[in-house]
Amino acid sequence: MEAKQTSLHLGNQDSIQNQPPAIFFRPFKSSRTDFDAVMDFGSDQRVNRTLQFDPFTGPEDAVRFIETIILPHPWFRFICLSDATDDRPIGSIVLRPEDAGGGRRRVSIGYSVVPELWGKGIATVAVRMAVAAAFEQWPEVERVQALVFLNNPASQRVLEKAGFQEEGVLRKYLVSKGELIDVAMYSFIAADCRAF
Repeated sequence: MEAKQTSLHLGNQDSIQNQPPAIFFRPFKSSRTDFDAVMDFGSDQRVNRTLQFDPFTGPEDAVRFIETIILPHPWFRFICLSDATDDRPIGSIVLRPEDAGGGRRRVSIGYSVVPELWGKGIATVAVRMAVAAAFEQWPEVERVQALVFLNNPASQRVLEKAGFQEEGVLRKYLVSKGELIDVAMYSFIAADCRAF
């Protein structure tokens, strides 16, 4: 079931003009529009500075990413603006279910938005929508978690505004562009749903 957001008031925003644009999720389509979107995201240095992979250098990198990451992914969605004249992606969001043992599951979340739309609340809305989708699609899920590079305070604020709690720093946890780096761990548990 695809989630669609039509109206959402975030925190202490007082006026309608401060509300984030309405968005919806959709899966990847084998189209020129989606290929171009993947190429644009993957080659943008601003987006890539906080991702694990190197920026794309050509179309073959985008093709490889689509074939090895997007197509086999259990829950990859593009983020699109509801009021746009087309469904061109402005970002992406992923959920990856994992076994937590004892029949319980957790879900890891990742997201990105085009730099031109940073700071407009889109990522926060998308994260909230994806969390709701995770708990709906996988009823046995107890926890949604995110790893964030320490040099990405904007993404940390997105998670905090979406109701996630920082659990701590995992030292030397991920390899990004050949370097072992520290990341912050954030989580949203099923009980947190009552807060929203």
